[in-house]
Amino acid sequence: MEKLDIFVGRQPILNRDGELFAYELLYRNSKDNFFPGIDSDKATIGLLVNTFLSIGIENVAGESMAFINFSGELLAKDIFTGLRPDKVVIEILEDVEITPSLLTKMKLLKTEGFKLALDDFILQNQYMVHKELFEIIDFVKVDFINTTLVERLEIETFIKKYPDIVFLAEKIETEQQFKQAEEAGYKLFQGYFFAEPEIITGIEIPTNVSLHFQIIEQFNRKSPNIDIVADLIMRDISLSYKLLRLMNTLVFEVPKRISSIKQAIMIIGMQETKKWMLVLALREMGEGLGKGRIKALVDYSLTRAKMCELLAEHEGKKNAEEYFLAGMFSLINVITKRDWDDILELIPLSDIVARTLKGEQTEITQSLKLAEAIERFDWVSLEQLAEKIDIDKAQLSAYSLEAHRWIQNID
Repeated sequence: MEKLDIFVGRQPILNRDGELFAYELLYRNSKDNFFPGIDSDKATIGLLVNTFLSIGIENVAGESMAFINFSGELLAKDIFTGLRPDKVVIEILEDVEITPSLLTKMKLLKTEGFKLALDDFILQNQYMVHKELFEIIDFVKVDFINTTLVERLEIETFIKKYPDIVFLAEKIETEQQFKQAEEAGYKLFQGYFFAEPEIITGIEIPTNVSLHFQIIEQFNRKSPNIDIVADLIMRDISLSYKLLRLMNTLVFEVPKRISSIKQAIMIIGMQETKKWMLVLALREMGEGLGKGRIKALVDYSLTRAKMCELLAEHEGKKNAEEYFLAGMFSLINVITKRDWDDILELIPLSDIVARTLKGEQTEITQSLKLAEAIERFDWVSLEQLAEKIDIDKAQLSAYSLEAHRWIQNID
């Protein structure tokens, strides 16, 4: 039975008293505790998606800040507006070329409240040319394995000209290195001497890559049609789940309860939705749809969603989209292996949808149970429920066929 597990590595960063200050988050694609050697941009994108849109930053870092590596190319892109400045430290990789345009971008990020760190810092000529960089840097990380004592003394002498910068000693593996760092004035520490990176695991929901590109194509039009965009996102439980996580986790301080995907897009904004669709598409490119147990659960969820929507329309309900969401997320607890109370803190569903999913009796419950009965070929329950909403077998059969055709069109 296949599992679509996802992974995030985290290593604690401690202060002088041994208390947790932050975590550095690390891309991992298995339980093996090492970097898999993929392109750094893809690694960061994968890390962002896994952390913020799948597992959840609250499950990865708790209340602590998260140091995340960014290449020069990613720094230049507009992918920061959804990230909370009080949660993310932007860690600039050592091979990033400092240019006037990049400095402008970094100054903008600083004014937005982000803290900036230089990773694996060594003295380079470019730092002498762009000394204004150090007026906006918050942390300098020095590698205690790959630098000599002489190199560290040069770095420390240079950085001490900027008293607001905090020294962070990384790759501390022995007590001797720890004492050397303490005596040299380092305030933060990271390395195997304190703790190896820990792997946080979650369950990924399979997604349909072709839909990503249909959505992006719609966004790229002169006047994107929000109804078409919402309809496309509704065809993919993974995108729908991540969209609601985006709204609740990244962008807004106060959770909002929503009754449709279109409403979520309107709250987030078309530009922000487009940006994260691009991030997700880059991450999923080449991976395709998942198979096995989870893919089957996703298919069941989507069939239920369409079936509930059709039944709501049959009854003349004005909130058919809430019926759709109840069906779509009816198996999300099984897919993600989380309790409903945890899930409903992550995705801001409307009260009636949330109560339905938790098993409370609502106006949606009957339609959801009927969709489940059709799925199980439970003829006794099917007849009883169909009678309550006054629908005959022929119409029910037609709806079932329409729901299955809708799923086939997605693939």
